[in-house]
Amino acid sequence: MKILLIAATPEEILPTIEWLRETAIESKRNILAFPACTVELLLTGMGPMTTAFALGQSLQPPLPQLTIQAGLAGALDRSLPLGTVVQVISERLLDQGAEDIDGKLLPPPALGFPFGAPFDPDGVLHVPVSGPPLPFPSVAAGTATKASGNQESIERTRQQFPDVQIETMEGAAFFFAIRSLGIPGLQLRAISNYVERRNRAAWQIGPAIINLNEALRKVLSPFVLATA
Repeated sequence: MKILLIAATPEEILPTIEWLRETAIESKRNILAFPACTVELLLTGMGPMTTAFALGQSLQPPLPQLTIQAGLAGALDRSLPLGTVVQVISERLLDQGAEDIDGKLLPPPALGFPFGAPFDPDGVLHVPVSGPPLPFPSVAAGTATKASGNQESIERTRQQFPDVQIETMEGAAFFFAIRSLGIPGLQLRAISNYVERRNRAAWQIGPAIINLNEALRKVLSPFVLATA
């Protein structure tokens, strides 16, 4: 079985990378071999553009049987405690379209360009949950090319996309790729901050990284520790 593990930066999944390298029976650069599977590490860089390019380069035959994207995220939904690990089940683009004179986003359909597959008519990318249930809250995410830090723009996002619970910078590119290719995928995010007026002092990156990597280890262990 081939598994592709994806992150924007090495820091987000460094404990998992170290654990995988220590556990592997063989490693060659970014490909780690285990008795029952191989895990390929893909560090894409931050943002949807670099993620799309990296996935386009990596997702070549033979395709992986499972893809996992992991990283940090900001929460619009304040019922999600900082440090919580969530499973993303839908993504949308938060800044695709045109800006109207009042600052509101005009999505592509308003400009005469309907969303095409794998988007639904509302511009949402859904990824079916497969396999055994995981012990993480399921959330709807939105991908932005910049992390929100201005209260006015945050309120516009809340009003225009009330379903969006967390903000990512790479998730939509990942979901678009795996939906287009028909590959099973899982996106895990740990909440490092709330989407609010920029306040780095309130961020909890350290605990979020710890929790994210504990979750990754739980997800990967049945594959990595399995015997051939």
